[in-house]
Amino acid sequence: MYTAFFGLREKPFALSPDPRYLFLSAAHREALAHLLYGIEQGEGFIAVTGEVGTGKTTLCRTLLRRLGSEVDVAFLFNPKLSARQLLEAILIELGLDRQGTTARELIDVLNHFLLERRQQGRRVLLIIDEAQGLASDTLEQIRLLSNLETETEKLIQILLLGQPELDAMLESDELRQLRQRIAVRWRLTPLSRNETAEYVRHRLRVSAGADRDHVFSDAAMREIFRRSRGVPRVVNLLCDRALLAGFGDGAQRIETTQVARAARETGVGASPESRRAFSRRAAWIAASAGIGVVLAAAGWWFGVDGLRRAGAAVRAPSAQLSPNPFSPNPLSPNPDREPNPRTPAQLAVSAAGISAPNLDAAAASTPAREAVDGAEPAPTAIPAPTAAAPADGTVRTVVELADTLVRRVPGATAADALRGALEAWSLAAAVDAVPPEVSWTTLLAWLEAVELGVFPLPETDLSTLREIAYPTLITVFAADATPRVVLVRRIDGDDLELIGVVGAEPVRVAATTLEESWGGEAYIVWREFEELPGVLRIEDRGDAVRWLQTGLSELGFLPGEPSGVFDRSTELAVRAFQNDHRLPADGTVGPLTKMSLYRALGRYESPDLVTRIAVVGDAG
Repeated sequence: MYTAFFGLREKPFALSPDPRYLFLSAAHREALAHLLYGIEQGEGFIAVTGEVGTGKTTLCRTLLRRLGSEVDVAFLFNPKLSARQLLEAILIELGLDRQGTTARELIDVLNHFLLERRQQGRRVLLIIDEAQGLASDTLEQIRLLSNLETETEKLIQILLLGQPELDAMLESDELRQLRQRIAVRWRLTPLSRNETAEYVRHRLRVSAGADRDHVFSDAAMREIFRRSRGVPRVVNLLCDRALLAGFGDGAQRIETTQVARAARETGVGASPESRRAFSRRAAWIAASAGIGVVLAAAGWWFGVDGLRRAGAAVRAPSAQLSPNPFSPNPLSPNPDREPNPRTPAQLAVSAAGISAPNLDAAAASTPAREAVDGAEPAPTAIPAPTAAAPADGTVRTVVELADTLVRRVPGATAADALRGALEAWSLAAAVDAVPPEVSWTTLLAWLEAVELGVFPLPETDLSTLREIAYPTLITVFAADATPRVVLVRRIDGDDLELIGVVGAEPVRVAATTLEESWGGEAYIVWREFEELPGVLRIEDRGDAVRWLQTGLSELGFLPGEPSGVFDRSTELAVRAFQNDHRLPADGTVGPLTKMSLYRALGRYESPDLVTRIAVVGDAG
């Protein structure tokens, strides 16, 4: 909402652990250096602790980016595991079958794998986040894993990430054997006053460049430090809300007034009850603001009459939709795990690490615009598209995808893809109001306005899209290396139907042809049919869990009556469902798992990417 007003490319203070925004304070630089040294030297145990929000997860993700490809990593996010469950989770993360029923048999499987990796010159790193939640017997099992070694080195390295409570646990007499094995141990501290100011300026520079790093006055910087105590996550929360307040005030520079208002609105220093009340208000405000932004954009595109049509199109289907207009937000390599259900699609895409297709720049470099109202396009040296029309005249095949796309205006392909997505979700009332060309941001805003979510997949393949089976926006590159956004409307064997290549009509493209121009970025267009939290996980309770258990029972994965408590049996049923649908079997229910559940239950109407539809004239 405020990014364009302040000249920013994206929201610089998102709460996602994005390594691009990593600010290395003195403590962070030393911590990262110690982590890299400990791993490179083959140390068995490493521990990093710090208060909530001091940057442990971001530091860890930066570490993973620095590691070489010879390191296999198992990353455990859920510490609420028994000793046996821990072993099972490690095997799953490493892609191993859980052969055996006893802990000893599971350790044998792991030991065999570690020896194989050692012979291949590879290393294995186990990272356990929120390790302060581990039970004592589980920590003892972790210590025993360090006994897996050769005569000269450890076969597995273990990194424990946790809050200060982990330090207290390690200092206990009960865990002295584990404590003595920790070769590298580091405590992250909050930022100093000067580091807090530099941190804020650093994030602004990453988002917009050096000319926008003084949006906050010096007095505002001091107020931010005073209220946040140098905790990066709280700094992000305050700065984001202060920018929103500044935008509302029309102020190009943030002062202490906006920071103080941000502190009141975010509940910094307030009671838990006050913070929960703020969260409910913020969700309602964000939903209302999202609709307003889209209607304003529509008015800019095509005047008062167009605005009236767009408003009608946006409102028409709303009575049939879920009250939650925003899709859950993936913030990790496995987006099922870390939700933010109040984040708009623009932030969801940014947080997933996908760069938005620069359609405006692509349009400026397009050598020839498509014909309008029957006029011939301008002469160009780009070869004409090679397309073969089928005998029955239904869906033609495009052979040279990149050469065909280069003749199209990027904003027009995006508009056609948007119309295709709306039609796929039976939102015909909104299709006619879509302008002839749209930017990427406008496309996302339209989908939000009609309560469709956008789920980003930074690196995927056709087999994954076939399994998810929802309409998907993808970024493909034309012959001039500029991006175009098109919609995958259907996958039929080794062929795909795309919308946006030659207009709103679908064309058939061979999978091998698509892969020549597609880098793997995809955006699943889906709907949250039920009012569910971003992610359901073990120990959650309530109606959402009861809905999940009822669905799993209907599908034959969970026996018994729904209890409304996400217990161990529910987690095992979720894992079984995920395995059956070729999803990451982490036992949590995030966007990907919910998509598959909605589809499997059969009572939620959604378009199917792989459903075969008879073509006129086809003998079959």
